[in-house]
Amino acid sequence: MSSLELAKTVEDYVINIRRKIHQNPELSFEEFETTKLIVKELQEMGLEVTQWDDFTGAVGLLRGSKPGPTIGLRADIDALPIQQESDVPYKSCKPGVMHACAHDAHTAVLLATAKLLAAEKDSLAGNVKFIFQPAEETPPGGAKTLLEKGVLDNPRVDMLFALHHATENKTGEVGIHYGQFLAASDQFTLTLTCKGGGGSAPHKGVDGIPIAAEIILALHVMMTRQVDPVLSALISFGTINAGTKFNILADKVVMTGTCRSLDPEISTRFPKMILKVAQGIASTYDAQVELNYEHGYPALVNDQKATELLEKAAIDAIGADKVKSTTPLMAGDDLAYFLREVPGSYFWLGITPETGVIAPAHTAKFNIDEAALVTGIAVMHSAVHRALSEL
Repeated sequence: MSSLELAKTVEDYVINIRRKIHQNPELSFEEFETTKLIVKELQEMGLEVTQWDDFTGAVGLLRGSKPGPTIGLRADIDALPIQQESDVPYKSCKPGVMHACAHDAHTAVLLATAKLLAAEKDSLAGNVKFIFQPAEETPPGGAKTLLEKGVLDNPRVDMLFALHHATENKTGEVGIHYGQFLAASDQFTLTLTCKGGGGSAPHKGVDGIPIAAEIILALHVMMTRQVDPVLSALISFGTINAGTKFNILADKVVMTGTCRSLDPEISTRFPKMILKVAQGIASTYDAQVELNYEHGYPALVNDQKATELLEKAAIDAIGADKVKSTTPLMAGDDLAYFLREVPGSYFWLGITPETGVIAPAHTAKFNIDEAALVTGIAVMHSAVHRALSEL
């Protein structure tokens, strides 16, 4: 049977598991029940399971009957602090928490893939590690801790694959990209302090709000004039907090935001660029600024050889017409830490039905076309077989 035909044999399983996880979402670093479910399923498949007393997530190791390379597959397992509004039979049972980024689907696909490969254990030449990672949604994320716990070792992972849902791709499709794929994603807090004063006599004080507005606009311009336009540099402000009353000039403005780039060198320049512009403008008005800058996930880069292998495997599984070339995004994912350690490739799984539009991820009405799950299983299954045979 082909990978797609095999995937269809576990369609009921993957849908049931996905819905069970969807009904019981857990936030980053709190995925205790999700981990129990994963461990139970992996143990029933006969896999060697590793888990930890001080951290959520788990790893299942499938040892083939013959020696060979070790292939890693990763899924993220955490949910988001969002109140679900979509009225589905498997709606979240937890107020204010839902799987609004399809991590339930990612986890279910990986479990179903493990189920298929476990049944083929006697014919496998090599090993497969199924890595269920917590806390992708919340920096510093779970990937770094799992790396510190040695999830890529004993046996050492030779190549790694992972998928993520994509509303841009239709159900039955996958999106493939070579090289730099996702951006380094940082966060910062910029605090402006000044004299303040009365709204009726601004000339006697220093008004923080227009100074902050000038800084924000200048930083947006800076990104277009101090970074090569063929490269990527993005700054976005998410919050601005200032003032206490309508007729009092704000003496403090706190701004938070994110900087993103596909280029690691540019990411290192962001703090100095922001502080130089902000201090220059603030000093003009006798104000002061303080920057707290936190580097987040690094840029995610798909390995050339791994992506070539993945693309061939996807064509084998679902046909060339369903394998699409996709473009980089300024989103981030801590899978990047894994791909700095071992060659691998991250791909999109289309979840949008041919007819109809679904709500965007990270929104209260987000849902997926469950028919897409079979495609994810088929491509993962095919990628493992091709990697085991070619490495």
